[in-house]
This record gives sequence, C-alpha cells and structure tokens, in this order.
Amino acid sequence: MAKVRVKYFLWLADKAGCSLEEVMLDNSTLFGLMEHIKATRPKLSKIIESILQGSSEIIVLVNDRSPKTLNLELKDGDEVVLMPPVSGG
Repeated sequence: MAKVRVKYFLWLADKAGCSLEEVMLDNSTLFGLMEHIKATRPKLSKIIESILQGSSEIIVLVNDRSPKTLNLELKDGDEVVLMPPVSGG
C-alpha cells in the first residue's frame, strides 16, 4: 500500500476538480493509480483510458521523471504529475 500525491495541471485540474490530491493505493503501480483516477474522477475517465492505451499526449511524470512503463511500482511519498502538452512561441 502506498500514499501518493497526484498533481493535475492546467485544464486537467478543472476536470479533476482539484489541482492536488493524496491517494492511498492497494495496487501500488502507476497502472493502479490510473485505474483509481479513472474510477474516482469521471470527467477524466476518457483521458485516463487513452493514457492506459498509450494513445494520449498527456504528460505523465513520476518524481519529475517520465516513466518507461505503467507497471512502475509507486512508493509512499511519490509524486505523480499529469499535464497536457504545452506549446508556445
């Protein structure tokens, strides 16, 4: 079991209804966290499903690093960031 901080940026925070939350996970993998978010944040369910299918442009970071797999084991105190791609000129 792990307690993980999840940060939502930009319009993802609007859809989530918060910019930060702490989540207790039984399945302490990044995949398990995505399933948890999908189940508890209905407005994010399609976005999370696209992340799970590998077809999303949403940036996912774990402790400021891009994970290589959704099977990454999460530990107490880990921070997961979800943010849409940004562009500028």
